[in-house]
Amino acid sequence: MDAVSLLQIASAFLLNLGFIWLSGSWCARFWMRANGAKRNDFEPALRRLDLMAAGLGVISGTASLLAATAIMGDVGLREACPMFWVMLTGTDYGRAGCVANAAMAALFVLRWTGASSRAGDLALVLALCVFALTRASMGHAGEDGYWSLALAAEAIHFVAIGVWTGAVLVSAWFALDAARVDARVIGAQDRYLNRMSQAAMAAVMAILITGVYSAWHRVGTPEHLLHTAYGATLLAKVALVLAAIALGGYNKFIGLPAASRSQRGLEQVRAALRIESVFLLAAVLAASMLISQQPPTAL
Repeated sequence: MDAVSLLQIASAFLLNLGFIWLSGSWCARFWMRANGAKRNDFEPALRRLDLMAAGLGVISGTASLLAATAIMGDVGLREACPMFWVMLTGTDYGRAGCVANAAMAALFVLRWTGASSRAGDLALVLALCVFALTRASMGHAGEDGYWSLALAAEAIHFVAIGVWTGAVLVSAWFALDAARVDARVIGAQDRYLNRMSQAAMAAVMAILITGVYSAWHRVGTPEHLLHTAYGATLLAKVALVLAAIALGGYNKFIGLPAASRSQRGLEQVRAALRIESVFLLAAVLAASMLISQQPPTAL
């Protein structure tokens, strides 16, 4: 793998990771407040993590556009630098990338200012949706135009991944961290866990429906799925997602009831969520690799 391909995959993964964290943290704030947590108990630390995610998103988005410049020009990264501005201003891909970066920069500013009003929350959702739609348009789904079913499915898929993976990531490594959970009160996290589970289930349903459509639209036939690099990467992604769904099912039907009865049950839920987050991040990496590959139906 050359430097251009490596930068393309790495920057796409990190950019998606920034979006995922910001989506999850937006949801987790509501769930923590609904669970009775005081804003000052979690907001300063979560806000710092959000700023890191948004900043990473802006940097990764810029690096992704540089990699795209090199690919379009069929040159190395150094030779792509003088062509960078022309690509940004002279191509649809470059202009869309600027919109996505602007949305990520807006998320950084909103978190920097600490906007916590209803208007601030709506602005955050709008920026996240603009980013998701724009990123979807920059992929293979965007080739059918802005008003296509393929693009709508990809945008919904992207948002659902952000909600599910973000909820798991933020819950596992922040909201349910032992330092933030009162071990003396059994069942104190029940409301948070129930809302997280409901959101994850809705997101998984959206992912499955849009994922099946997108796979059919890009792969075409089972033969392409089994005998192409794109198909092999897609199968790896599907296997990782199914493993994550299995862990989510365990938490839904076994872990959450146990967490409402004992502190040990909550610890098991947290452990399952952390393993699930690893599977989901690996699936996101596989999805980032798909960006660098041509789908069989496009060949």
